[in-house]
Amino acid sequence: MSNLLRKRTNSLDTVIRIVTPENIAFSYQLASFSQRACAYFIDMMVLGFIVMLIGCLLMFMVSWLYLPGGLAMVILFMTVFFLYWFFGAFFETIWNGQTPGKRLLGIRVLSTEGQPINSFQAFIRNIMRFADLQPLMCGGIAFAVMLCSKRFQRFGDLLCCTMVIVDENTCGRYELVKFKHPDIFRVTEQLPPIALPPETLKVLALYVHRRKAISPRRREHIATILAVPLIERHALPENVNFDLLLCAIYHAHFLAMSDEESESDFRHEPEPLDARRSDF
Repeated sequence: MSNLLRKRTNSLDTVIRIVTPENIAFSYQLASFSQRACAYFIDMMVLGFIVMLIGCLLMFMVSWLYLPGGLAMVILFMTVFFLYWFFGAFFETIWNGQTPGKRLLGIRVLSTEGQPINSFQAFIRNIMRFADLQPLMCGGIAFAVMLCSKRFQRFGDLLCCTMVIVDENTCGRYELVKFKHPDIFRVTEQLPPIALPPETLKVLALYVHRRKAISPRRREHIATILAVPLIERHALPENVNFDLLLCAIYHAHFLAMSDEESESDFRHEPEPLDARRSDF
């Protein structure tokens, strides 16, 4: 009975769990069909508004600048064609997986591996929207395919290995945590140049923002889980308190180039750098 309940719960779960190259698990909340439909409707409204402005401009040019009516119709037709086929791909490329509608509703397109999509994926998934919206542009195929996919993927998403998730925007929702403890700067200077993937930086930012609300023993356990894979993969200093190391990595990525004054501090003095327990 418990196994059956677990299977049903998993089948109804809208959270996707992805493991990063550093063996750090991260969860994404999948966007619902209604959220995606509303985002598409908003995009079409924006698209229609743009077409209306261009149409008004062409009418002005025909009436006052004597632009040939046939040429104006050709320009309008080509504009509508390119906007319809490339509007979504353009914005998803420059806005990291978001169109105006997706940004307004707080959803984003990612690859199934949790990585930002590239321009090719954005173009193909938007080209395939015409097939997904059938029959009669009502989205029946997209709805049916999404129901059969555990990631709520329409046909274009399956083809491009993409998914639409609720954008938590962890780093954007909180102000940057700024440190003034001297050991943070000392460890930061010891760090080699490393490039961390966006999902790892997101986990790191989430840990730093919540670390003061976590008990020292629990903080030590979580810091070990996060720090050990980073040390092994990027040859980071090993004889450093793991909590201190994570704060230094955060500082190096988010605050090293900032000239603003530090606003936050550790609660207690840290133990020596070769200690493993974090009580600050």
